[in-house]
Order: sequence, then structure tokens, then C-alpha cells
Amino acid sequence: MKRNLRKLLVSALILGLIGSWTDGLQASAGRSDDAFNIIISRVGGAYLLFAGKFGGEVSKREIESQHELTVEGCAKGSKIFKYTLVVTKGGQSSTYQSSSAMLTSEMQTKLRSLSAGDSFEFSQVRAYLPNGKDVVDVSAKKFFVI
Repeated sequence: MKRNLRKLLVSALILGLIGSWTDGLQASAGRSDDAFNIIISRVGGAYLLFAGKFGGEVSKREIESQHELTVEGCAKGSKIFKYTLVVTKGGQSSTYQSSSAMLTSEMQTKLRSLSAGDSFEFSQVRAYLPNGKDVVDVSAKKFFVI
């Protein structure tokens, strides 16, 4: 009886792990990432903070005080080194790219010109881990000016 119960529990554990792995494979359909990276990102991962927020509503005052993007959810000391910023003002979109965690003066000017109802979003965000060579994808969400 105990042996059968043990076999059943081990089988259930193995099937659960295989199910999680195949879910990760299905989530990666159409993407160039390998399944291992997808599984890692499903459990947790690095995320971008702007004005101390992970997307959502942001005030003009909060925007004006920001000069740099930060990353959380991975090793302390990780630094963003690449991203794209899409700013939507009055229904018109502008796209900017950067190769550092700092907002360029052009980006800061555009962000400061936003009004309530406008939005902006960071995408294709990448960060170096503290060792300076390993790279992680950084999740980001859309911001809405209030």
C-alpha cells in the first residue's frame, strides 16, 4: 500500500513538472526565446520601475523628477542598458531609443510635455546583471498620465 502511494505521488510530481514545462513551450510559440528562458520568466523576473512604479498611473510631478530607469526583480546592482520608449501624446506616437538607463534630454522634454490622458511605454528593455556580461530581459508596463 505504501509503495503504491509512493509511486502515485512520484508520478504526479513528474507529470506536474512536465505539464509546467510544456506550458512554457506553448507560451513561447512564435517567439525566438528558448523554452528555458520562458519558464524562468513565468516564475518571476526583472521588471522596470519608473517613478517607483511598474506601470499604471503617473503624475506630471512624478514624471518631471525622473532621469533614470531602474530594474528590480533580479540581482541587486543590475543596470538597464537598452530600451525603446514610445510616447503617445494626443493620439500621435513618437519612438525613442536609448543605450543606457538614463533618459535622454529629448525623452525628458517629450515626457514633460504630456498631459492627462497621454501615455508612454518602455519596450525591448534589457539589463546587465552585476557581473557586467550576463543579460536579462526586463518586463515593463504602460504608464498613463493623470
